[in-house]
Amino acid sequence: MSNYNQYSGYGGNPYGGEQQSYGASNPYSGEAGNPYDGGYDGQAVAGNPRPGNATDANYGTGPAPSIPGQPPRPGQNVQYVTAGPSVMSNSDFLSRVEAVKADIRTLTTHVGQIASLHQRALSSPDSTSSSQLESMITQTQVLNTSIKDQIKFLETDAARSKDNQVKNTQVGQLKTSFTKQLQEYRVEEANYEKRYREQIARQYRIVNPEATESEVQEAANADWGNEGVFQTALKTNRSATANTVLGAVRARHNDIQKIEKTLIELNQLMEDLATAVVLQEQPIEQAELHTTNVKNDTEAGNVQLDKGIASARRARKLKWWCFFICVAIVAILALVLGLYFGLRNNQ
Repeated sequence: MSNYNQYSGYGGNPYGGEQQSYGASNPYSGEAGNPYDGGYDGQAVAGNPRPGNATDANYGTGPAPSIPGQPPRPGQNVQYVTAGPSVMSNSDFLSRVEAVKADIRTLTTHVGQIASLHQRALSSPDSTSSSQLESMITQTQVLNTSIKDQIKFLETDAARSKDNQVKNTQVGQLKTSFTKQLQEYRVEEANYEKRYREQIARQYRIVNPEATESEVQEAANADWGNEGVFQTALKTNRSATANTVLGAVRARHNDIQKIEKTLIELNQLMEDLATAVVLQEQPIEQAELHTTNVKNDTEAGNVQLDKGIASARRARKLKWWCFFICVAIVAILALVLGLYFGLRNNQ
């Protein structure tokens, strides 16, 4: 009965229920508050750039971060930015870099606190630890997005600075440091999911002590939204403890889904961070080409206009010559006819 009492504590969701499960607040959907109006802890974060739209990403490792000042690698995602007329001075740029470094140090602290709360949630779950973990996860997600957007802002400014080695070096160091922390956070979440599934396996053995190892592994990796494997085991074990354990498994299934969602969001962050920023000169080149074409067309139009004016002048001259010739012919005919009839009358 001591083992049963140990697992009866899992009868509820250790994260405070299905509606407020760990990771339920998603800052990527835009509903978790604007990190640009306030910091991850409610304090203002100065100079944060606006975030880009986050898109869904497949669960995977993601590419390594790009190196500013170097051309993107084959197959690497590229973000094109239009060249701007002004860039930050090196002093302003370095001030922003120091602010991002401070945020990365805060992220390191958060990851350590999340690891401690994970251990506490697995060993002795309670409502206090659940709320603390949920709050820390939400703050960390918002902080991750803020750091990523600040780094992309600095990378864009470095791209507009035309081979500024100071800026390129600082951006490269920030991306490397941030990527390292994201990887550590991802490893912590993956380990937490593994330990979660191990607890599900132990709980399944409580319900079905005669289960084989393959059945236990199937139960640990099953989709507990269906509960098919567990319901089969309950047919032979209708004790109150078995139903309590099933309730705990339902809660853990919801939490595992949130863990996997967090892992996907971390992968998307790393992919966004690895997207190379390339200064887009094409709009300027197109404008210059358009200006040249307009100039050439104008010059060609002027030539055609001059030809048209000359042709019109020749046409007017021709008309006058035709008029004078006609007048001369009429005058000659009148003179001839006058002489003819005058001589005829004299005879």
